[in-house]
Amino acid sequence: MDPRQPDLTTLVHRGQTYARRSDFNRALEAFTGAIDLDPVDPDLYYQRGNAHAAAGQAGLAAEDFTAAIRLRPDHAAAYHNRATAHAEAGDLDAAVADYSEAIRLAPDDPDPLNGRGVALSRKGEYDAALADYAAALELAPDDARVLFNRGNCLSARERFAEAEADYSDALAAHPRNPRAYLYRAVCRERLGRPLEAIADLTTALRLAPQSPEAFWHRARLWAAEGEHAKAAADFTWVLRFDPDHSSAHNLRGVALAEAGEHAKAADDFTHAAELDPTDPGPVFNRGLTRARMREWEAAAADFTRVIELAPDDPSCFLQRGYAHLEMLDPDRAAADFSAAVRLAPDDARYYYARAVAHRQRGDREAAVADATAAVELRPGFAAALALRASVRYAAGDYEAALADYEASRDREPDDPATLNSLAWLRATCPADAVRDGAQAVADAVRACELTGHAVAGYLDTLAAAHAEAGEFAPAVRWQEKVVAMTPPDQRDEYEHRLALYRVGKPFRDTPPPDIPS
Repeated sequence: MDPRQPDLTTLVHRGQTYARRSDFNRALEAFTGAIDLDPVDPDLYYQRGNAHAAAGQAGLAAEDFTAAIRLRPDHAAAYHNRATAHAEAGDLDAAVADYSEAIRLAPDDPDPLNGRGVALSRKGEYDAALADYAAALELAPDDARVLFNRGNCLSARERFAEAEADYSDALAAHPRNPRAYLYRAVCRERLGRPLEAIADLTTALRLAPQSPEAFWHRARLWAAEGEHAKAAADFTWVLRFDPDHSSAHNLRGVALAEAGEHAKAADDFTHAAELDPTDPGPVFNRGLTRARMREWEAAAADFTRVIELAPDDPSCFLQRGYAHLEMLDPDRAAADFSAAVRLAPDDARYYYARAVAHRQRGDREAAVADATAAVELRPGFAAALALRASVRYAAGDYEAALADYEASRDREPDDPATLNSLAWLRATCPADAVRDGAQAVADAVRACELTGHAVAGYLDTLAAAHAEAGEFAPAVRWQEKVVAMTPPDQRDEYEHRLALYRVGKPFRDTPPPDIPS
């Protein structure tokens, strides 16, 4: 033997030291040197196999564990670790077989039971996996790894309460496991406790600040809680780790849009659409954001692209239809709403939208028909009732309009627009049987309270209601406020009513020309 070469004991010690330092190349070199000196020692192959496994070389690790087993067929740890190498390589059947042999050789060791449970879980054999975890916990009741893995198995079976309990027990045994906090957070979200989930994710990030998965889940939860700025910040962290994460761009865009940062949101949606041109979601969201920015042509173009990507989605036609309405093109809007109706004939929203288009087109009969269809599909649909009321009012069908407004008010008693319309009808209707000054005042007062007395049109209605009730002093006072709030070039109508109130006359709305006075 060359005295300048290290002996067997030195090489083994050196390999173990390098392995502990995660210097696996040097560890492998040392263990290989030891094997050269003693090629029939199974533990040398076992230790080199562990170094290969730690270096991510599952195939070479399995070869070394096989050599160890060939030299010592009852080497339970080699079977266990070869099983783990098989599992790393995706050969779950071989892993289960080796774990089973390790269990036979070392029936009091919980580790192979735990390992087989993990392999069985990955195969979808959850009941068998749970049996293995239970057996392992009989041997080691406080083993954090087994509790954690059983929690994963239970979560996969959507048994979230039991999974949460296992993660909690695992954390009691090992309180610095960030993944246990992460997975418990997922359970708590599914159990309807989002704030506890956020707290767990925050702890996970304190323990593992570079966890994009924890940022992702917390961002989603912040968004669901309406904390859009916090959600956007967490999605930004996700994108720092993965700049091409299209879903993170899309959801950050949603958060920014909800926070009122529409230009930044549109940029995120554009980036997401570029990363995945087949996903209609970001393009749809960009269309919504452009609509909020009143960029109607660009919004319509986005919805057109979404229709190309998802032609069976009625919501795309709905949104493009609304864009056409804003561009004063009710015919194209009605065509889009009709397409939505064909795709979803049982959805009241699409009939309501088409009723709006028909009203803009001047087709009162069609507007009433569609609003009626919407109410039949969704009884108490307040917006559809109010729309039908407005069309009936314009047609001179005052009593039917009153009934619709009242039904809408009953459904949404604090909707200021409906209260204002109802008060205006009761205060100014040409039909004597419909007017009711006292009730008009009550509804108008409530509408103004709900809007902080800041809407000139609602104060105008309040003044008209007081005049109908014979209360001309408050009528004059409120109408003077309306005039003061209105630009000079828009005051003529309001000043006309003010002059009436000053001489003790109420205002009567003008009936349509085809309705007898």
